[in-house]
Amino acid sequence: MEILITQPAKAELDKLLKNSEHKYIRIVTKRESIFEKGRLDFTFDKKEDDDLLFKAEGYEIVINVKLAAQLQNLTISYGGLLSRDKFTVETDFGLFKY
Repeated sequence: MEILITQPAKAELDKLLKNSEHKYIRIVTKRESIFEKGRLDFTFDKKEDDDLLFKAEGYEIVINVKLAAQLQNLTISYGGLLSRDKFTVETDFGLFKY
């Protein structure tokens, strides 16, 4: 799996990880209402038995094996035109199904 972490995301991740008790970035699905499509997000967590571990640009990223099977390329970014103070986790269009 290809994982890209943008420079602004790295700077913000470093700040957050410095104060976290966990060292892994966990990619998760998030759905805020029944009317919304599922999307990807992340949290800081520990590694579980049914996780795959990926190393990207000095970060350790864990993804549940079932979710990882649906993803090929992953981008973690921070900021931008529509989300100035937010992280965004994106994957190849059409590959992720909630």
